[in-house]
Amino acid sequence: MKKIALTLSVLGLVSAASMAQAALVNTGDLTTSQAKALVQDKGAIVLSTAPGIYDRYVANASFCAPHEDTQRAYVVTKDSNSSLIGYTCVVDNDER
Repeated sequence: MKKIALTLSVLGLVSAASMAQAALVNTGDLTTSQAKALVQDKGAIVLSTAPGIYDRYVANASFCAPHEDTQRAYVVTKDSNSSLIGYTCVVDNDER
């Protein structure tokens, strides 16, 4: 019975991970204004920038941990090779 429960649990995790990856929005499929609006509307969101490459983008520092600062996030979008869409959270150098 424990093996069945473990197997079902593992299958559930694999399925959830697959669904999460499929749900990633690629910034290259969006215009700059669409990508900016998505970050602003969600506050914090994980976006793909290329196959297998993704990052968490935030609207402002309130979505970062207390020991993190914001850094401007430039990505490739449908209409630009370098669009400012929001920020990423980075470790504050003063806190190291």
